[in-house]
Amino acid sequence: MAWHPVKRFADATKPEDLFTGQWQNRPSVLDDDGSYLDDRWNEGATNARKLWEEIVCRSATRATTSAYAPTRTRSAPHHDL
Repeated sequence: MAWHPVKRFADATKPEDLFTGQWQNRPSVLDDDGSYLDDRWNEGATNARKLWEEIVCRSATRATTSAYAPTRTRSAPHHDL
């Protein structure tokens, strides 16, 4: 390993210090589920594959329910004759 990454890892005081580069501040497919993942992790869930499956199921459920949710339609204007 070159000395640049070794120095970067050695100088980091917290994991967030290592998050640099072109992917920062971009939207992620996990943005909507971040608090859910944090809660599950804090509850003791450590199986990343199982958490991913939970997220996929939650996303699919959200997509399905929003696709079949009633849409607001504008009612016809009322004219008094």
